[in-house]
Formats: sequence, structure tokens, C-alpha cells
Amino acid sequence: MIPAPRLARRALVALAAGLAACSSPLPPPAPPPEPVATPTPAPTPAPPVLRELPAAPLAKTPPAPPAPRAGRPTRAMKARPITLAMRCAAMDERKHTVQADVDVRRGTVRYLRARLAEPKGSCEFALPDFDQTKTLPSIELRARNGSGCVLRMWEQGPQVVLAYHGCEAYCEPGQAFAGMLPVLFDRRVGRCD
Repeated sequence: MIPAPRLARRALVALAAGLAACSSPLPPPAPPPEPVATPTPAPTPAPPVLRELPAAPLAKTPPAPPAPRAGRPTRAMKARPITLAMRCAAMDERKHTVQADVDVRRGTVRYLRARLAEPKGSCEFALPDFDQTKTLPSIELRARNGSGCVLRMWEQGPQVVLAYHGCEAYCEPGQAFAGMLPVLFDRRVGRCD
């Protein structure tokens, strides 16, 4: 038989062992599930700010000087990327006006805003409304709104021509488009006609 003090001691040791087993550390909790990442849409770039156009001229713009005559027969121009940076305004004898701001570098249109007006109405074109679809042999810009409007730019001697086709949607009223002539940017004198 075990004496009482020893029995009490064994009971205390067993009790302490039982308590130690109960207080053993619990396994670490599972990490919380990671939140499901929803794809964030790419930020849409803000539309470019349109600059103010040059003021409309109040009087007829004098004609540009004639191009120098070549002593030999003219040949077709080589197709090369257009570079043009010009802000201009002009009026012809019929009171048709053009106000334009153009920046083209090596065939890429970086900025374009043009306002054409005649006594019966006006048309306005801005680069944010168009996508460039061609660089050579001429620059081509097609309307994003599906209207079929096409702007084209090409070199013609010392001038760069801006012409348009099917752009009634950009005119107020639409019938004014029928009277609009192409814009000629003359790089020799830095102006448009």
C-alpha cells in the first residue's frame, strides 16, 4: 500500500500532467481565404483637351505666292511620311473661312482640329472623333461613329492637302458639306487657303 503523502504527490503530478495536456497550444488557425481579385478594367484615357482655334479672319486672305517653276519636266513625288505643324486661319473671296490647328509627325497625326465655315453653315473635325487607318501614300482618318466620314491628307508640291468625304454628320446643317472645299496648308509661307 502507498502511504498517503506519496499518493497525494502522485495525484498532484497526474493532475499537473493532465492540465499541461489540456493547455498545450492549439494548432495555428488556417489563414483567411484570399479575396478573389476581380479584374479591374483598364482606365480609359481622358479625351484630349481641344485647343482654341485661331480667330476667324475678318477680311480676305491674300493669295500665297506662286510656286517656283521647274526648268525640267515634273515627275511624280516620292511617297514619304508627312510632317506638318501649323495653326492658321484664312478667308477666300466667297467668304468661306478655315480655322485649323494641325500637328503631324512622320505620318502620324498627333493633333487635328479644323473648322470650315461658309455663309450657309459650318463643319468641324477633331482628332478624338477619328481613327488613323493609313500613313502612306496618304494619311487617312476614319470616323469612329460609323458615319462613313473619311479625312485624307497628302502632299501636293509645297502644300499639304486636307480633304474630306461623306462628312455631312460633322456639319451644321448637313447640306453645308456640299460647299466645303479642301484645305491647302502651304509650308513655304506657314498658312492655309
